[in-house]
Amino acid sequence: MTLSRAFDQITRNDIGIVGGKGANLGEMTAAGLPVPPGFCLTADAYRQFISGAGLDSQIEAILAAMRIDDPADVDAKAAQIRALITGAPMPPEIAAEAVANYRRLSIQLDPHGDSIAVAVRSSATAEDLPGASFAGQQDTYLNVRGEDDLLENVRRCWASLWTARAVTYRVKQGFDHKLVALAVVVQAMIRSEVSGILFTANPVSGRRGEALINASWGLGEAIVSGMVTPDTYIVNKRDGAILSRMIASKELSVEYAPDGRGTVERAVPAEQRRKPALNDAQISQLGVLCATIERHYGAPMDIEWAFARGQCTILQARPITTLKDAPAAVPGDFNRTMFIEIFAEPISPIFVSVICPLFHSMLDFTFGALGFKPAKGVQAIGAFYGQPYFNQRYIEAALAPLSPSVRERLVAQIVNPFGKHQVGFKGEVTPRFLGMGLRLLGFMRGFPAQLPNLIKSYRTDIAAIEAQEIDNLPDTEIVKQVRRLLFTTGREFLSYDFLMIALIGITYQAMSEMLVRYFGAESDTVRSRLVSGVTGNVTMETNKALWDLAQMAKASPAARAALAAPDYAAFRAQLEHSADGVRFRRALDQFLHTYGHREVRMDIIYPTWSEDPSPVLAFLRGYLDLDEERSPHRQQERLVRERHALIDRVHDRMRTDLRGRLIDWPIFNTILQQVQMHTRERDTMHFELTRLFPPFRRMLGELGNRWTAKGLLTQPDDIYYLTFDEIESTPAKPQDWRAVAAARRGEHQRNCKRHAPPIIRDGEEMLAESEAAPVPDGAVGGFRGTAGSPGRASGIVRVVLGPEEFGKLGKGDILVAPLTNPVWTPLFAIASGIITEVGGILSHGAIVAREYGIPAVMAVSGATTRLTDGQHVTVDGDTGIVTLIEDGATAAVTT
Repeated sequence: MTLSRAFDQITRNDIGIVGGKGANLGEMTAAGLPVPPGFCLTADAYRQFISGAGLDSQIEAILAAMRIDDPADVDAKAAQIRALITGAPMPPEIAAEAVANYRRLSIQLDPHGDSIAVAVRSSATAEDLPGASFAGQQDTYLNVRGEDDLLENVRRCWASLWTARAVTYRVKQGFDHKLVALAVVVQAMIRSEVSGILFTANPVSGRRGEALINASWGLGEAIVSGMVTPDTYIVNKRDGAILSRMIASKELSVEYAPDGRGTVERAVPAEQRRKPALNDAQISQLGVLCATIERHYGAPMDIEWAFARGQCTILQARPITTLKDAPAAVPGDFNRTMFIEIFAEPISPIFVSVICPLFHSMLDFTFGALGFKPAKGVQAIGAFYGQPYFNQRYIEAALAPLSPSVRERLVAQIVNPFGKHQVGFKGEVTPRFLGMGLRLLGFMRGFPAQLPNLIKSYRTDIAAIEAQEIDNLPDTEIVKQVRRLLFTTGREFLSYDFLMIALIGITYQAMSEMLVRYFGAESDTVRSRLVSGVTGNVTMETNKALWDLAQMAKASPAARAALAAPDYAAFRAQLEHSADGVRFRRALDQFLHTYGHREVRMDIIYPTWSEDPSPVLAFLRGYLDLDEERSPHRQQERLVRERHALIDRVHDRMRTDLRGRLIDWPIFNTILQQVQMHTRERDTMHFELTRLFPPFRRMLGELGNRWTAKGLLTQPDDIYYLTFDEIESTPAKPQDWRAVAAARRGEHQRNCKRHAPPIIRDGEEMLAESEAAPVPDGAVGGFRGTAGSPGRASGIVRVVLGPEEFGKLGKGDILVAPLTNPVWTPLFAIASGIITEVGGILSHGAIVAREYGIPAVMAVSGATTRLTDGQHVTVDGDTGIVTLIEDGATAAVTT
C-alpha cells in the first residue's frame, strides 16, 4: 500500500492513486512545465485512515438514512460525517509519511530547513475527468506552515469529501460513494503578485482557436471564489495576438496572512485597481504555456497559474468539461473594418436585422451607380457576435468585369474606405474602367446639387410618419409604417451615404499623391490642414450650439445651480423657479428640438438625446469652466485663416513650373474642393440618418407595451431582441416570444464582453492586416499609430471607455478612447489631444479633431490598456507618435 508519492513519481494514469488534481500536477512536472514542487498523500492513505478509525460502517449507516431530496437532511447528515473524520486521530504511519515528505520539501526549497508555506488541496479520485468536473467540490487550505498544521488540514481535506454539495453532486453524476476516495495534494505555496485562470479554448464562444485568460492581483482564490471580477484577455492561439482586453476594477486581493498562517482579504489600492494585471510579455508567455499544455494533453484545458517575481508557474490543470460546440463555419470572406468606428459595440438583434438588408441595398446601389450588376448567389452581408460584416467575395463578384489588379484595389477601397490605398491605375484602362470613372465623376459633380432636395424629401417623409397618432392604429399598420420608414425612406438616403464615403477615400488619397511632389514628407500634414476649418460641418455646428448653451448657463445662476441636480427631472424642476431659469429651459428645449435625434450609441436600443438629455447636461457641465480660448467658434475661425494661408502657399509652390501652373494646380484645386465638400456632407448624412431613430423607437415602444400586456413579451424592451421579420409576422400570427427574447438578451450581453474579430474567413476568425503584429514603439516609452490631426500636445491621460465615463475628462486632458464618433466630439473642446485604438485619417474623430485644431493619433493598438489615468504623454498628430513623459513634466499645448 502506497501512502505518498512526490510529483515526479506521478503521471496522468495515476488518478486512482492520487486523484485528478494530483495526477495532472505529476504529469505536468514530468513534461518539464513550471510546476511548484510537492507531494500527494494517496487515496490509500485516506482509505487506511477511514478503516483504521472504524468509520466505514458509521458513514454507511448515515448515508443509508440520508434523504437525498431533502437539502436540510443532506446538510445535517454530511456534517455528521465530517465531524467523525475531523475528530478521529491520525494513524501514526500516515502522520510519519506526511511529515517526512514535508520536511524533504522544506529542505529542498529552504536550505535552512525552516517550515515552508504549502497549499493543502483535496484531490478526489473521480475529479477532473473529461466527462465531469469535481473541481471546487472539496476544500483547499492555503499558507499552511508547520507539521501540526499540515496534519490538521489533511484531515480537513478528507472531511471535505463529505460536504453536502459534494455528496449531492456525486449522486447526480451517478458516482458510487464507496468507490470515491480522496487524495491530498501538498504543494509549495507561491507568493504571487498576480494570478488567474487560463482556458485553452474560449468557454464563452466555444472557439478552439482562442485562449481566454482571467487575471487579478494576489492569490488566485480571489478569482476562483468569485470575490473579484478579473481582467479578461482573449488571445489568438495561432499567432499569439491579443484579440481583446477587458480591464476590470479589481477591488480585493487574497494574500498571505501577516502572522504566517492562512490568508487574508485586502483592499487593492485605488490607483492599482484599473491597471492591467498582466503586461503583453506575460500574456505572450501564458499563450506559449497554453499551447504546450493543450498539445501535451490533446484536449482543451482549464489551467490555474501565477506570476511571482516575474516567473510564471502552473498550479493546476484540468480538462474543460463545459465547452460549447464551436459555431458552424459560414462560407465567405467577412470583414467589418468599415464598421468598427460606426458600431463600437455589438448591436441589438432588431437593429442587426434592419441594418444587414439596408447595407446590402447600399452595396447594390453603389455598384449600379458605377455601372455594375449585383452578384448572384453570394451572401452580401454577414452578422456575427451582433456585428455586421461585408462579404468581400460579394464585392469581388460584382466587380468581376474589371481587370484583377483594378478589382483588387477597389475591393480594398470599399471594404475599408478609411484606409490608405494605392491610387494609380497605369496600364489598366479598359472601357469598363473608363465607364466607371465617368460615372464617378458625374456623381461627384452632381450630388451636391441633389443633396438639398434629397434631404428635404427625406425629412418630409419622416415628418409624415411622426405626425401619425399610433395609439389607435392596429399592430399591422404600425408594422407597415416601420417598414416604410426603414426600407423606403431610410434605404434611399443610406444608399447615397456609402457612395459618398467611397468617393472621399479616393479623392483624399489622390490629393495626397499630388502633394508629395511638392511637399515630400510634409505632404500628409499639409493635407490634414487643408481639410481643417471647413465651415458647415454639422457635427461642429452641434458642438458650437452646445457651447453657446453652456455660455448661457454660465451667465445664469439658476442654470448653473440646476446643472448640479442629480437627474434631469430635478434639473427641469429647479429651472422653473426663476425667469432666467425658464429662459435657459426654453433654449435647451430648442436645442433638443434641433439636435435631439442624436444617438448616444449607434443602436436603436438606446434612447436619443431628446428622450434622455443626460449626455447633453454632462457636456454643459464640462464646458462651464472653459475659457473663451476653447470656444469651437474661435477655433474654427483660426483654422479657416490658417487653411486659406496654406492654400495660398500650395498655390505658390505649384506655380513654380509650367506643369504645376497648367495641370497640377487646376486638378488639385478641384479635388481639394470636392474633398472639403464631401467630407463636410458625410457628417450631414450621418446626422440626418439618425432622424430615423425617434419614430422607429416610438413605434417599437408601442408594440412592446401592447405585446407585454398580451403576454407575448416579458417586458416592453424585449422587442429589441426580436428580428424585424419576427415583428412583422406577429400581428397575423401572435407568438410567445418571451423565451426567445430572454435567450437573445443573454447572448447580446455575452457579445458585449467579447472581441468581435475584424475578419471571419470561412468560419475562421482572423486579424486584420494592421492588427497582425504588435504596433511598434514610436520612441523609447512611446507608441506609434496613425496621424489623424496635426499638431502636438502634452497632458494627463484620461481613459474613457464609453459615454457613461464622459465626466472623467478634465480641461486639457488627453482623451484616450477605444474610438470616437460624433457622440464623443463635444469632448474635443475640453481635451487637448486625442488617442484612439481604431480609426484613420477619415474617421469621424480625426475629422472633428482637425475642426477643433487639436492633435489626434488614431489606431494605437491597446491604447486604453497600455495607457492609464494620470500618466503624462505627448501626442504628435504630425508623426502619429505618442510618447510617455516623466511625472512632473509640465503640460503644454502646441498646435
